[in-house]
Amino acid sequence: MKKSLVPNQEQGVRLFLFLFFSILSSGSLCAQVAVTATGGVNANYSTLFAAVTAINAGVHTGTIIVDVVAGHSENLSGRINLTATGTASNPITIQKSGGGANPVLIAYTGINTPASTERDGMFSLSGCDYVTINGIDLQEAAGNTDEITTMEYGYALFKVSGDDGCQYNTIKNCTITLNRVNNAVWQGSGGYTGSIGIAVLNCTATTNTVTTVTVAEGAHSFTNFYTTTLQNCNAGIVLDGFAAVAPFDLGDFSNDVGGASTATGNTILNYGGGAAATNFATGIFANNQWLLNCSNNIINNNNGAGINHLSRLISIFLNTGSVICSSNTIVVKGGGTTSNIIAIENAMAMATISNNIVSGEYLTATTGSLSGIYSTTTSGTINILNNTISDLLYSASMLTGSGTVYPIWNQGNATNVNVQGNVINNINRAGSTGGTTIGIYISSGLNQTVKLNSVTNMSIDGTGNVSSMIGIQTSTGTILVDSNLVNNLTCIKVTGTGALYGIYNIAAPVDENYNHNIVSNLTHNGTGTTYGIYIYRYGYASGFK
Repeated sequence: MKKSLVPNQEQGVRLFLFLFFSILSSGSLCAQVAVTATGGVNANYSTLFAAVTAINAGVHTGTIIVDVVAGHSENLSGRINLTATGTASNPITIQKSGGGANPVLIAYTGINTPASTERDGMFSLSGCDYVTINGIDLQEAAGNTDEITTMEYGYALFKVSGDDGCQYNTIKNCTITLNRVNNAVWQGSGGYTGSIGIAVLNCTATTNTVTTVTVAEGAHSFTNFYTTTLQNCNAGIVLDGFAAVAPFDLGDFSNDVGGASTATGNTILNYGGGAAATNFATGIFANNQWLLNCSNNIINNNNGAGINHLSRLISIFLNTGSVICSSNTIVVKGGGTTSNIIAIENAMAMATISNNIVSGEYLTATTGSLSGIYSTTTSGTINILNNTISDLLYSASMLTGSGTVYPIWNQGNATNVNVQGNVINNINRAGSTGGTTIGIYISSGLNQTVKLNSVTNMSIDGTGNVSSMIGIQTSTGTILVDSNLVNNLTCIKVTGTGALYGIYNIAAPVDENYNHNIVSNLTHNGTGTTYGIYIYRYGYASGFK
């Protein structure tokens, strides 16, 4: 159960704190933070840390507004931890006041690591509701340069208990700058790996053990993250909730990363790339999240000021739950040799991945793979609609370049797989060995619909024999491949012996129909065979139009 904002029995403590902080904040030079409230008292403070301490103690009640003067800079001596809670009628707002640069909080020297019971962070909400943080920047201290001294998170939402999580909170218009050197795995509950710009975790601020949620109020739900820039961290935004079971009413619900338009989207830049990093880096990671919105964000792990990540890299990783992932602009760049590089990876049972724009490169790959949208959902429905995946560049002529390149790949046995209206263009690979390139690959799924897609301008270059290329490949189940365009697929290398297919299936589906497709301009400079449409029928009902 949520605690009341102000315990009536602490009037004496309130009076003492009021007098103390009034003395502390006397003088115009110290009045950097002004707190106004409809109950309790109004007061000025020299630091945001002091203001939050007073709010936690009940000095301010009712509707609380904390104005932090523009340009304020504050060196933290420890984590700011807000424990007071707002309500729908009496929210808490912490915001920049006046024109100019956002106020900035500078990290203290950390003493913990991602494996510690308590992790180092800059600003946390513990069991808080109806809190808005608007325009308060966080910055790693220049002297924090290793896994111990650096922060594990900038902002974080924690639970107090199984019936007291964080709900109806908003963080917006902030810039969070951490240190990518922190790449270690978080032990216990949540966190994923390394330094995290914003973390929403199923544990308390001081423990790493999993919280067992007992009522819906114990979840982290209805939280919004808008117009915030996250940079130089190992992961931008991480949401890791309670592993609820059907009907999932104890899980995290309706969290929103990016809002309904580009005006509310977040920007995640130059994440990953820690020296000798051996663990994942992600722009957005979501696990045990239901009715999640992850849309309108700009995600680029190296815009020229970053470092291509040496290990596995995933721009958006959607693990368990349900999601709309739409209208994100993603650039993904790998710097390793054997790891998988993926723009969007999904394992949520109900997912719509639509209108995203994806590009990227993996020029150092030897055996590692490159994928645009990759889904492993084993039940439910996956919709991959109207995405544009273009300018994927893989490996180089002096490297083996033997990994797969799949712009769209559904590997999970979902009930319904709908891949419609996508544009795949300019997919180029090189290598001294070569590998397989498939524009749209539906390797599993009970009902597979591939319709109105365009797969154009894919090529394989380099040396070696391996040169297989397919525009569209489906597998078992009930198949509909309808009104697709496959054009200008080329095996450039003269040593290539692999086949080139426009549309391909030999997996013995239950029923298959191929209607109104256009396949043209397939060119093979090697000795491999070339087929426009290749379907090996086993006597199953098939239709061709």
